[in-house]
Amino acid sequence: MKVLSYIFLLTMSIFETTSGRSACDGYIKPRYPYCGIAADCYYQGLSLLHVGQEQCKLTELGKPGFLKFRAGRCPRDKPKCRKTR
Repeated sequence: MKVLSYIFLLTMSIFETTSGRSACDGYIKPRYPYCGIAADCYYQGLSLLHVGQEQCKLTELGKPGFLKFRAGRCPRDKPKCRKTR
């Protein structure tokens, strides 16, 4: 019986990881704002995890990521980055 439960859990985890969902999706609780700084734009995130999630999505899409992260609000000398879906 234990063997069957392990096989079931293994099968479910395989289906979950190959279901087409992004590994970057998930709920992010807003905390302290962070700015993702890219070469030509800024991304304002609700927290460091939020900016990291956006970085993960950019990596999945094969787009260039952020050069660095900075605590606080983004400056306004560059436009906002488009949010990935």
